[in-house]
Amino acid sequence: AQLQVGLLASARQLQDDLRRLASSADTSHSAGLQAVLQETTLALLRHPDLWVYANAEVGQVPFASAESTFTRLTMAERSKLDRELTTNVAGRRSQDAGASAGDSDATSDFIAVTVLLASRRPLALKGADNADQLRQSLQVLGAVSASDLIALEVIWQPDGAGEAFSTEQLLTAYPDLRHV
Repeated sequence: AQLQVGLLASARQLQDDLRRLASSADTSHSAGLQAVLQETTLALLRHPDLWVYANAEVGQVPFASAESTFTRLTMAERSKLDRELTTNVAGRRSQDAGASAGDSDATSDFIAVTVLLASRRPLALKGADNADQLRQSLQVLGAVSASDLIALEVIWQPDGAGEAFSTEQLLTAYPDLRHV
């Protein structure tokens, strides 16, 4: 499953929350990944007034090709990043504290959050064509159990404090986003 949300740049607290979560979460086991998933979906659910764009996609692949499919999707999303300031992979954390703050206009600039998830069970995402569907899809993702969670990537950009996308940058990097 892949869920992407374009939020107004005034969601800076969300960037801080995701940075803090990445720096403290134990992602070396499925319970830790599930905690990251729950905290991420809760953080997004707490800011419905900042949702502007979204996209939700779900698919099924044979278990034998699940890892390669997930890796391909992850690489496609990570390749959109200019740089990775915050990472936490299998419990290995890094954070570039030297990132400088950027300027943005919180009313016309955006941040993007992508949640990529591999689950043992099919997920019935409701889509993301409107705020109600996005809310329901976030709730479905957040409810995935640790025993069903195979892999998780949470990618947000820009990552630097104070940085944001213009509308054009957001929609160029994330062409599947639709206005919520």
